[in-house]
Amino acid sequence: MPECERCDRWFASDYAYNAHRRDSSSHYVCFPCDRDFQTHHQLEQHLRQSSSHNYCFFCDKDFDDEDDLSEHDEQCHEYCDPCELWFETTMELVEHNKEEHHYCVECDRCFMNLNNLQAHLNSSKHRPRNISCPGNGCEDRFVTRSALLSHFEGGNCKSGLTRQRLNRLIAERDKSNFITNSNQLIKGSSETWATRRSWNGSAYECYFCHKEFRSLHQLNQHLGSAIHQQPMYHCPKLGHGCQAQFKSASALCQHIEDGSCGVTRFKLVQDNMNRFVRGVNRITYR
Repeated sequence: MPECERCDRWFASDYAYNAHRRDSSSHYVCFPCDRDFQTHHQLEQHLRQSSSHNYCFFCDKDFDDEDDLSEHDEQCHEYCDPCELWFETTMELVEHNKEEHHYCVECDRCFMNLNNLQAHLNSSKHRPRNISCPGNGCEDRFVTRSALLSHFEGGNCKSGLTRQRLNRLIAERDKSNFITNSNQLIKGSSETWATRRSWNGSAYECYFCHKEFRSLHQLNQHLGSAIHQQPMYHCPKLGHGCQAQFKSASALCQHIEDGSCGVTRFKLVQDNMNRFVRGVNRITYR
C-alpha cells in the first residue's frame, strides 16, 4: 500500500495516492518529473528553471513544447524587446515603457533617447503645422520655428532665401549679440559656389574637405550648408544657460525649443526668438 509520509496516511492504490497528492494543499507535485514540493513557489521555480518544461508563469500552465509556449505568449502576453521581458497584459507593458523607456503612449513607440522622443512629440504627428512660410510663392507649412528656419537654410524656399542671407538678416536685428557672434557672422557672410573647374576627372570635389560628389548641384548644396563654417550662434547667456555654440540658426532654435538647458522659460528669450522670426516675415521675398 502506498504511504504518504508527509501526511502520515496510507492509500489503497497508487491511483488514490496520486489523487491525494494532486488535490492536497500539502503537496505541489510535478507529475512528469515525479517530484513533490512543499510549496507552490518551489514548484513554480522548478517549472521555470527545468529544461524539461515549457511553463507560462502568468497562466500557471505547462505546455507540451517550446513552440506551443511561444505561440501562447505571442497571443496572450506582451514582450519588451530592449529589456527581454514578458508582461502579462498590454497595460503592464505600457506602464513599464512609461517608466523605463522614452515612450510615446499615443503612438505606442519607444525612442532611443529623450531628444528623439521630444522631436517626435514636436512633429506634425502630434502638433499641427501652424507656421506658414512667408516666402513669396511658397505654401509650405511647419510645426516649429526651427523647421521653418531649416527650410530657408536648405535653399528649399521658392522665395530664394538662403542660409547666408538668413544669417545676415538675423545679424541686422541682433545688435546686442543676444544669440549671434558678430565676428563669425562677418567672416561667414559670403556665399561660396563651385564651378565646373571642381571636376577632378571622376567627380566634383570640395576643395575644403575633398569630399567628392556626382553632380555640381550636390557639391553646391554641400557648400551652401553650414558644414565648413565656424559656429555663428550661441545659446543666450541667461540663468544657467549652457552657452552652447551652433553653426545654424535652426540648430539654435531647435535647442531652445527642446528646453534641454532651461533658457526657454525666460520671457526675454521667447520675445527675442519671436522678434527674429517676425523679422523674417518682413523680408521682401513676400
